[in-house]
Amino acid sequence: HWIRGQDRRVAVGVNAHVINLAAADADFAARVRRVDLAYPDGQSVVWACRLLGAAAPERVATTDLIHPLAAMCAGESAGMYFFGGRPGVAARAVSRLRDREPTLRIDVHHGYIDPAETPAIIEDINASGAAVLLVGLGDPLQQHWVAQHRSELRPPVVLTCGGLFDWVSGDNRRPPDWIVRAGLEWSWRLLLEPRRLAHRYLVGNPAFVARVVAARLVRQRV
Repeated sequence: HWIRGQDRRVAVGVNAHVINLAAADADFAARVRRVDLAYPDGQSVVWACRLLGAAAPERVATTDLIHPLAAMCAGESAGMYFFGGRPGVAARAVSRLRDREPTLRIDVHHGYIDPAETPAIIEDINASGAAVLLVGLGDPLQQHWVAQHRSELRPPVVLTCGGLFDWVSGDNRRPPDWIVRAGLEWSWRLLLEPRRLAHRYLVGNPAFVARVVAARLVRQRV
């Protein structure tokens, strides 16, 4: 599988916010299209795909993926590297993962860096020997960063992960299961970070719905 491959594979999660960014920025949209795997990291994307008649698996959230991924890496002696988040956050996430997987080899660096530090960060990532690199710089920066430096990175698997480190570290509390099942995880995040996320959800979500409805109407006319 990918973590034992010789080629670099890039996977990105796609949610309503990513769709809105892609609609407004052709360069960003092109970067997302060029990845090896784009998966639905938002229930709204799953619903949209079904409404438009496109095949889509169930939602695959990085918050659900991280623990099985860490267990797999630990079992195969494959290292991981966390890059992103505020200073200290990713390190706390690593500490909690190690509590669950004591044999996991994992390195970390926060995402608050000067652009001039990028070559040193890439050198550290490559020197770590990590098989899986998680980049949590937020959209659209993380996609641009990975696209710009993909040829320099040695980890076989690169995943963009948004605010994953905040959740794994425990800085942000996971919502109750019923909220996740109802596809309302965005409302929980809005309650936790209203100032930062108000525009994304209160303006962005209706814009996403409008785009999906417009696409549906176009399909019905053809």
